[in-house]
Amino acid sequence: MQPHSVAILPFTLEAPDPEKVSPHELFRDCFYNYFSYLGYVDLPLKTVDQKLSQAGLTDSSKILELSREELRKILGVDAVIRGRVLSASNFTGGIHAETSIKAKIDMLDLRTGDTLWETEHKEMAYSGILSPTIVDIIQDQMDNANVHQAYFKVAETFSVNMMKEIPDPADSWKENIRLPEITDIETNLKPNLKLKPRDRIYVSLKGDPGLTGYFDIGSWKSNIPLKEIVPGLYTGSYTIKTSDKVTSSLIIGSLKNKNGLTGKKFYKTSMAQFGPSSTH
Repeated sequence: MQPHSVAILPFTLEAPDPEKVSPHELFRDCFYNYFSYLGYVDLPLKTVDQKLSQAGLTDSSKILELSREELRKILGVDAVIRGRVLSASNFTGGIHAETSIKAKIDMLDLRTGDTLWETEHKEMAYSGILSPTIVDIIQDQMDNANVHQAYFKVAETFSVNMMKEIPDPADSWKENIRLPEITDIETNLKPNLKLKPRDRIYVSLKGDPGLTGYFDIGSWKSNIPLKEIVPGLYTGSYTIKTSDKVTSSLIIGSLKNKNGLTGKKFYKTSMAQFGPSSTH
C-alpha cells in the first residue's frame, strides 16, 4: 500500500561549499515545489523543520541516522524522502560555463522500513563551444555568474526528471475517488527554447468532457483558463509579458468537476524557459 503522507527531510551536503550558497537547501526547496504536484499529502518544509527542531534535532546528518520509528513519532507521516547531495559545482571561465548537482534520493516507508524508490543521478547544465553564437555564450556566462540562479536551474531540471520516476498515488486513487481524468497534455514548448516577451505558450488537454479546465505555469501564474472546443479537448494560451520575472517553470494542466475534485497532469517533455529579456 502506497504511503498517504510524506515529509521531505533536510537534505545533506557531502562536499565542500566554497561559495557558501547551500545548494542542498536550495535543492530541497526546489524538489518540494515539484513533489507537491503529486498526489501525496506532503508536510510543508517549515512544519518538518519545526517538528524536528522541537525534538532537539537540527543536524541534518544526525536526522538521517534516526530510526523509522523515531521519525514517524516525530513527524506523524507514512514515509519520508531523504536527499544527499554528493557533489555540487559551479564554474564560469573562458568560453566554458558548467553547473552540476549529483545527489542520491530515496523514499523510505516508515511503516515497514521498505525503500519504495531510490535514485542516484547527476544533472548538469553546460554551455561553451557548442552554443550557437558568441552572444549566447556571453549570456550563459552572465546567468552562470549568478550562483544561486545557476544552481536553481539545475535543481529544477533534476527535480522534474525525478517526478517522472516517483510513483504517483493519484493514479491509484482515481478508481476510489474518481478524480477527473486527463489522458494527455501537450504544449508548443521545446527543450532549450528560450521564451521572450510576446511569445505565446499554447496548452491543450485531453480528458473527461464537460469540466472546467485551466493550467498553471509553475507557482507564479495560476488558473489560466482552458476552453473546451470539442467534448474532452481543452485549449488555451498565455502570452509572455516583459514584466514576467521567472527563469523556468513547469506547465501543469487541471480539470475540475462540479464537486470541486481536480485532476492534474504536468508536461514532462520540457519546462517553460525564459530568456534574459523577460527575467531582468
